[in-house]
Amino acid sequence: MKKKIIFTVFTFLLLTDFLFAQHKGKIGLSGSIQSDQFGILIPIWLGEKVVLAPAFDFKFAEKVGTDFSIGLVPRFYFKNEKLCPYFGLKVGTAINIPSTDNKVESETTYDIIGGLAVGAEYFIVDYFSLGVEAQGNFTKSSKESNRFGNPGGLNFNTATMISATIYF
Repeated sequence: MKKKIIFTVFTFLLLTDFLFAQHKGKIGLSGSIQSDQFGILIPIWLGEKVVLAPAFDFKFAEKVGTDFSIGLVPRFYFKNEKLCPYFGLKVGTAINIPSTDNKVESETTYDIIGGLAVGAEYFIVDYFSLGVEAQGNFTKSSKESNRFGNPGGLNFNTATMISATIYF
């Protein structure tokens, strides 16, 4: 289990390092009002109409465990103006590592996340935008996962997200 976590994190860090080394576009930091599967997005402009955003989420509760998600969110913009509509994808994994004090859950679980999004960013100025997004999210839970109350099952939900992004 730990080898899978280390491999996933290492691969993600290498990919992020590769992106930073090869492209000199704008890099941002996004936060959303609505809690979604990924808490922090780091959008990286790869070109005029493409953004790749590594995504992270982390939760820790003493005597319960650690829950974190890691993923990639590519966005494909239809136009590059003040209002930029886009189509996006989501792919990642959510990992739950229970505490040794947790009497309900005892095994590390991995849930696979995928989804589609349609949204738009409105650039108030070149380095600050507000966004809104509609999502369709799929999650394939591991057999031991109680994250969605459907161990081993496929889950689907819709969501909306309002975000603010600062670009550097």
